[in-house]
Amino acid sequence: MKLAERHIIKRGHQFWNEIDELSWHSKNLYNGANYLIRQNFIYGHGY
Repeated sequence: MKLAERHIIKRGHQFWNEIDELSWHSKNLYNGANYLIRQNFIYGHGY
């Protein structure tokens, strides 16, 4: 079982902009890595 904490940060919070930008970069990094791994797997290059 995986446990996770959830923190809700509202737009009025002093760190909202920084957290929003870091979350966006994190999402893009995950998607980019996932794409590269999938492409290598599909074309038989392994991981």
